[in-house]
Amino acid sequence: MNMKRLPQVLRQKRRPRICRILWAIVVGALFIMTIYMVYSLLRAYFKYDSYNQSSTLWKDNVTLPALTICSSNYINYTSMREAMEREDQVEVLEAFDQAMGLLERYDGVGNLSELFDANKEVFKKVVKYEVERGSLQMKFSLDIKTMVTGTPHYFFESIGRNVTDVKESINPTELGMCLDINEDGLLQQSIGGSRGGFSINLNTNLRDYLPTTSSHGLIIFIRDQDENVMMNQGGYFISPGTETFVKLKAKSAKRLGPPHGTCKNVENIYSKRNAKYESIRECWQRQAVEAMIHKCACIPIYFAGKMWFQNKTHILDEFIEIIKPIRAQDYYQSYYDGTTETVNKTFFKESGPSTTEDNMTSEIDQIKKLFINAPFYKYTCALIHERACSVLVNNMIRKRTVKFERCPEPCQYNEWEAVVTSSPFPSTRQYFNMFLRSVEMPTYEHAKDNIARLHVYYDDIRVQDTQQKPAYQPHNLLAEFGGTVDLFIGFSFFTILQLIEIMIAACVLKCRGRKEEEKV
Repeated sequence: MNMKRLPQVLRQKRRPRICRILWAIVVGALFIMTIYMVYSLLRAYFKYDSYNQSSTLWKDNVTLPALTICSSNYINYTSMREAMEREDQVEVLEAFDQAMGLLERYDGVGNLSELFDANKEVFKKVVKYEVERGSLQMKFSLDIKTMVTGTPHYFFESIGRNVTDVKESINPTELGMCLDINEDGLLQQSIGGSRGGFSINLNTNLRDYLPTTSSHGLIIFIRDQDENVMMNQGGYFISPGTETFVKLKAKSAKRLGPPHGTCKNVENIYSKRNAKYESIRECWQRQAVEAMIHKCACIPIYFAGKMWFQNKTHILDEFIEIIKPIRAQDYYQSYYDGTTETVNKTFFKESGPSTTEDNMTSEIDQIKKLFINAPFYKYTCALIHERACSVLVNNMIRKRTVKFERCPEPCQYNEWEAVVTSSPFPSTRQYFNMFLRSVEMPTYEHAKDNIARLHVYYDDIRVQDTQQKPAYQPHNLLAEFGGTVDLFIGFSFFTILQLIEIMIAACVLKCRGRKEEEKV
């Protein structure tokens, strides 16, 4: 309908009155329907709905994730026991065993502070030993070289490879020293199945386990190369005497932020590789560590080590300023009233056999010595205190007496879906004699008790790509708006141009009329 003729049609007196009334009803109804439809369009647009578009991308090769492999044991108990017996510190060793037993048996129901206070002398004896002689977790840390066994150390696509730099592969965590593999993302699988993936023989070294350790074995964390693992969260457990197959499915996700989605990129201040944004696991770990620092007035030794190795000591300085007024209280002074002067002299004294022949171990020992000389060292947690603090914070999280901020989903990330299966290893004595001679296991029974074989692989060389997209974008709104108003009232961009032309012409004519009147 031509908009300029509409008033003429309604005012024509030759038309019957009933026709003019009907036309008025029709035009009014069309305008009402147009207004309602435009309102519905705007309401749908401002709901900011979204949808997930998922596709499978078949590739020539897929990068394997980074792996962090930890022992479920915290320290080398054999070395600690032998050192304390040589130093005539049997009472401290007994106190340590008693304290670890109390923490292991804690059911999470009672008041942990009361348990801690009731056995204060036991805990205090071990803490004072660490204050005087150095951190048990550092002094008797696990040697990750003993965790990897066999020659070569691991296989990738049937090619034997060694762990290139053990020092660079060390990752201090809540579980002690862990082994990081594929940090650089160079392992890319191009052949489907376990033969094209990653395989490694691992030694759990059960003789070095704490008597109170509830589960004997290894924990593997599957993660992105940019993600950092600090705490015991989200891993897969591997028992000794098993061959474990971890079949992976790679997923890549891209999410939308407000107003269409809830993803949010949070700056990663604790990242090992200086990644820009943190994952949900890293967000939870960050808050848990900060809660431990505030609740227990000490910095977990593994966290202090991470920040020190990454040259982020300014973060430690900030936490020290928080700890100082808390440490001034008598309760904490009774635990941490020593100095590091004695530690510097006795940290490695009689702690085990000489390691001067091993350049790698000697270099790591030198790093540890530099660490305990750092100003922040006296603000780190003793092992018993750290274990108790971890139990306390986890119990508070379960009871919701400590509130963590909600960890937002990052806007872009990689993740892996894993299917884990296992079978006995070594399966028979004949198999042990044929294939495990290079592992240097003394007997078949010893291998059954200590060795675990791990395979990590993709069954298919593909990536499942999921992208969150806006369900209603501006060009969709514009197209539907034009179609709606054109359908009901004949409105279009040409109509807008005609109205603009009429307005300009009217202004010009009006201006000319005024000028002519002024001349007269």
